[in-house]
Amino acid sequence: MLRIVVLLDRHPVLSETFVRAELAALRTAGVQARVEAGAREREAPVQDVEGLEVAYLERDAGAVRARALLWLAARHPLRCLRDLRARRRWAREEPVRPLRELAPAALRLARGGERHVHAHFAAGAALDALRLARLLGVTCSVTAHAYDIWAQPRNLREKLESAAFATTGCAYNVAHLRELAPGAGVHEIVMGIDPQAWRRTRPHGDERVVLAVGRLVAKKGFADLVEAAALLPERTRVRIVGEGPERAALERRIAELHAPVELLGALPPDGVREELERAAVLAMPCVVARDGDRDSMPVVVKEALAMEVPVAATDEAGLPEIVRPPWGRLARPRDPRSLAAAIAELLALPPAERAAAGAAGRAHVVEHASLVRETAKLAALIDQAVAPRR
Repeated sequence: MLRIVVLLDRHPVLSETFVRAELAALRTAGVQARVEAGAREREAPVQDVEGLEVAYLERDAGAVRARALLWLAARHPLRCLRDLRARRRWAREEPVRPLRELAPAALRLARGGERHVHAHFAAGAALDALRLARLLGVTCSVTAHAYDIWAQPRNLREKLESAAFATTGCAYNVAHLRELAPGAGVHEIVMGIDPQAWRRTRPHGDERVVLAVGRLVAKKGFADLVEAAALLPERTRVRIVGEGPERAALERRIAELHAPVELLGALPPDGVREELERAAVLAMPCVVARDGDRDSMPVVVKEALAMEVPVAATDEAGLPEIVRPPWGRLARPRDPRSLAAAIAELLALPPAERAAAGAAGRAHVVEHASLVRETAKLAALIDQAVAPRR
């Protein structure tokens, strides 16, 4: 079995269900992965992948770091010097982990015999992956997502072009990354879902519940959803799952408009699944934030479609690639009236037509966003990267 190391900045993160799902699916694809994470996520502890081996760089004691650094410097002195020179350049754009903190991961990698490191998010973990690959002579790859492409593209071109390959979750991102780094091999690999885990267990009800799921941050567009909620037909209720810095502002606006919106806070995957069971429509009103940050193709859209829930979204980033008739409607970004109209159109569908639209949406994601199929593509790319060095 091919063995690799997956690098993450923090782990396990509640909102990053796609990372944990992919780690589990890699086993099915014939890849044994272990994790090297910068830190353990403390705010929202969640159940991790069963049997997953995880090491945290923050937990390596001083003596462990010192011994690992001595080993690394003795084993690869010239590579360590090249790393020192490069760190000065990288530091112009982002914080760079001292080599003594990275050295224990290098020692574990050498002892474990893994020949490939893969980073999720083109942020600090991707820089760690690039450095480990150069220090130990292994291959590396990176999956870029959203904020790491659009809001904080730090050393992004070098991370992409130094990797054996890079992946991202939608064609919108692929086009941008290929233009940014023409020398990189950028592939589209959708953040897939497990259709069996995201399957309806009961028929649609007659409640007019509009659900939204995501962190309460500007790029999610939930401020526009609150405005739209005040324009929706009577008996419509909007429920937003998630937590974040915009909560207080959203609460104030909900109160000012007397909008039928409830903020539910963060929920685990089972809670999100239960909310989708009762939802008539998923709203995904994403926008480009002032700092350029944006969502590419939120996983919850695919989860909703797998649950046969129609989606009203904005015509932004990668959303038009998956939100289309009959199971979806697109609205103009930052236009609450357009958003309200898209939601109302889906709510107005006769029950039979809405059920047919939901079934078509599920069929689409089963075909084009299968976790097993997309992870198999990643495994094949890793195998191709490692093969010449076996």
